[in-house]
Amino acid sequence: MHRTPKNYDGISPPGKTIQEMLPEVLGRIQKTSGAGAVDIIEAWVHIIGPKIASMTTALAFEKGVLKVAVRSSSLYSVLCQHEKPRLLRLLQERFPKNGVRDIVFRIG
Repeated sequence: MHRTPKNYDGISPPGKTIQEMLPEVLGRIQKTSGAGAVDIIEAWVHIIGPKIASMTTALAFEKGVLKVAVRSSSLYSVLCQHEKPRLLRLLQERFPKNGVRDIVFRIG
């Protein structure tokens, strides 16, 4: 036997519509799936700048680590040794809730 919802008028359906439920469900999925990864990957071009962005590709953002492919060993060296702290700080400032912990550069 089913319970009749409180204040049920007998006309309108007692459940919620998809439009009412969707924002809540998507919000839960976003929290658990590490959402924001797409935003971080897309923001890489703006953070690194258009000239260097053409020589790098943000591949993935997993467990707080942004993985970036770099086309040349000389650029890899510059990014790892000189630019990494600045780039990491910019990412952390732009995405404070996403837990950006590190940037890993790979030649490829």
